[in-house]
Amino acid sequence: MPSRRDPCQHCRKHHLRCDDNRPSCARCQTAGRKCVRSRPRFQFLNSTSAEYEGGAAEASKPETSAGDKCLDNPVEYVETPALAAHHHEPPPSLSQSTPHASASPSTPGHLWDTSSPAVSFDPTASPTSLTSIHPPPAQLTLEEACLLRYFAETLGKWFDLCDPERHFTTVVPQRARTCPPLLDAVLSASARHFSTLPPPKQLEITRKYGLQDGLTITEQSTLLYHNRCIAHLRSVSEEPNAMMDENLLAAVVTLRFYEELDTPFHPSPPTTAIHGLQIFLEAQSHHPTITHPHLHPHHWTLRHSAFWIGIRQEFHMAFSHQRPFRLPLSLSILSSYPLPTLTTPDHIRVNSLLILCAEIIQYCFDDASSRSITTYDTLVRKRNEWVSSCPGSFVPIYSTPGKMAEGVFPNRWYLEECHVVAAQSLCFARILLAGFDPRVLGLGLGLGLGRGNGRNKMEEVGREVRDAVWEGMGREIHDIC
Repeated sequence: MPSRRDPCQHCRKHHLRCDDNRPSCARCQTAGRKCVRSRPRFQFLNSTSAEYEGGAAEASKPETSAGDKCLDNPVEYVETPALAAHHHEPPPSLSQSTPHASASPSTPGHLWDTSSPAVSFDPTASPTSLTSIHPPPAQLTLEEACLLRYFAETLGKWFDLCDPERHFTTVVPQRARTCPPLLDAVLSASARHFSTLPPPKQLEITRKYGLQDGLTITEQSTLLYHNRCIAHLRSVSEEPNAMMDENLLAAVVTLRFYEELDTPFHPSPPTTAIHGLQIFLEAQSHHPTITHPHLHPHHWTLRHSAFWIGIRQEFHMAFSHQRPFRLPLSLSILSSYPLPTLTTPDHIRVNSLLILCAEIIQYCFDDASSRSITTYDTLVRKRNEWVSSCPGSFVPIYSTPGKMAEGVFPNRWYLEECHVVAAQSLCFARILLAGFDPRVLGLGLGLGLGRGNGRNKMEEVGREVRDAVWEGMGREIHDIC
């Protein structure tokens, strides 16, 4: 007997296993909720960007090719008691998890409550109806709507630096309306970032939204969104297929962004998203469109965008904390990513640079790494080859050298955000390669050059690092401005 012949609307909406009992399934009976079933049954598509956006059109086709059938495996989640309580009851106050804080009255308790009004379902509607293919969007409070809009208009572009399709600006806000973990990740990131703005800037933004009196985002609201996202992610962590869900990967990298912002506010910043990011990246690194981008040059999805954001986040954290990469470089994506060619798009070319930077990070900070001169020279050669192979689009359209003695930083103008990421990553690589040159490090062991030449070499390294830091600081200042 099939495990799901005709799931009820609630189980279908939340991707839960339905026991198909009549007249009420066990979940609805336990929750005291009316068990509603509808005909006809529809097949849900796997949540990749291409199928997600084109699901309505594809559903009307009479036949599906063999290649498409392999994608028709929806992610199904196991509902734990905690998740069931989250669906049917108002979220608990933060006092249960954070003794010093309580839930804000302005934060929603009804977001995923099935008793709230939903989009009506017409059994006679065409299978291509959006309401029949996708669950209805969540009913947002004013605070949530403002934070979602803030993410779409302000924060999304921070994620989309190397994404020509701008998925975090255009796709993620819409996906968040029907994906609870993604929505809470977006709300927590927006709330934390918005709360760091000066009050006049906050008022300017909210007045732009038509709120003349402004909007106060409390610390309780921010923590509630974060804790609720963690609860959602934990509830699906035991489901193997969930690790391949691109919406959940997007939620994890967004939550990681929140924790990066949250670091100055807590002496011991949370590391939940760090561990989750490692698990999701390792699982999704084997996806064919990730491992073979040259075979799918025009198939850039939310999965690609979120995956490479995660790699970039890990590189920046490893550099700033002077630690090795916490993602194994044996991952298929890191060990077999194709070298850029003349026709490689710029954003994919930048990804190959991030992989090289990961190798440099491991050389510098991994105690198990071989810090031989041969390995070092190989990294320098690969860095130089990457730079020499770059097309003219990576060259800034305007440049000033700056004057260090006068405190004037260099200024570079680039036409694309991915070119800025490349320049910044090269700056970091330059600092690391200068500081970990084994020929210089060996001077302290009495190896290599004489005393006079050794002193000159150390001074040369010092100038190289200083110039790289100066260049990087100038780029950061002008990018922020």
